[in-house]
Amino acid sequence: MTSPRTPDGPVFAAPHVAPPVGTLLTTPPVGRRRRPLGTAALLLSIVATVLASAVGGFAAFRTARGAAPGLETLSAGPFDWRVLSPVRDVVLLGEIAFWAGSVIGVAALVLGIVAAAVGSGRGAGIAAIVVSVLGPFVFGGLTAVGLFAGLATTTSGVIPA
Repeated sequence: MTSPRTPDGPVFAAPHVAPPVGTLLTTPPVGRRRRPLGTAALLLSIVATVLASAVGGFAAFRTARGAAPGLETLSAGPFDWRVLSPVRDVVLLGEIAFWAGSVIGVAALVLGIVAAAVGSGRGAGIAAIVVSVLGPFVFGGLTAVGLFAGLATTTSGVIPA
């Protein structure tokens, strides 16, 4: 066997040096663990609940104000959808807010369930579940308030029975 110092001999790693006394029992510094899944679910549920509901309420208000003159001529029969023709762009805005809020809210609900089950931001995931479940009720409430407020501010004073 050749010596490790000879040029043809085997190459060994540097000798092991023991760490200073008392350093073996110390734990490495604990960094803050990121919990992105629960936080992302919570942000999505807030966007779906607050933003979509606000846009839907605004669209309902503008729709009621714009369609109110046509509501005077309605009979007791079936609803004539042509009344909404002057405000079709605002009706489309309300419909886009509804569907976008629905899709984002369902995505937030699923992400919240996964975050709560996996433990990646469990608290934020549970909050996202609660907020996304309440979202449709908030949307419906703001839409109803917008419709009635829009009808109440028209000069005709028409409020359908």
